[in-house]
Amino acid sequence: MSEKTLQEIEKEIAETQAELANVHGDDCEVYARIVGYYRAVRNWNKGKKDEYKLRKLFSISESPAQDEKENAEAESLNTEPKEAYIAEDSAQTAPLFPKHEEIAYYELYTRESCPNCPAVKNYMDNISLEGKSINVDTKDGLDSAAARGVLATPTVIFYNTMNTELFRAHNTQELQDLLEPLSTAEIA
Repeated sequence: MSEKTLQEIEKEIAETQAELANVHGDDCEVYARIVGYYRAVRNWNKGKKDEYKLRKLFSISESPAQDEKENAEAESLNTEPKEAYIAEDSAQTAPLFPKHEEIAYYELYTRESCPNCPAVKNYMDNISLEGKSINVDTKDGLDSAAARGVLATPTVIFYNTMNTELFRAHNTQELQDLLEPLSTAEIA
């Protein structure tokens, strides 16, 4: 095998860069669900496009619900169930929700015209946890919601003592699923 000179290598690099500059692919059409039906993302309005950028994608095969289904199937086949989460020493995956004893306070974002806000506000008023209600109909409330990425009301954001967001809930069912197993003593 003959050795190439520096000029030959630079010539090959220049040719490859010229070829790459002339590569033209086809546009890829992305469809996503919007308000009950699927539509090309490029046809969405600016607000929906911004919302789409904030969405978090997940894999069904890695979700706890899928693990429960697989565990039920394993029981029916008398096989070993799959672990719900990766071992703690693995940096890949953590449990879906943090330890509840880390909750220090909450912020509840509401609107006057929101039909679901009163039920969530009533629920939060009846738990022994420090928090505040923020009306997004006011300028300060809207600024706070925008800074936190709140896109809908009601939204309850739970924080730890380090002011780090732990998780969010948007209705009483989500709040019950998150908070019912707790005694008030477990909440900081």
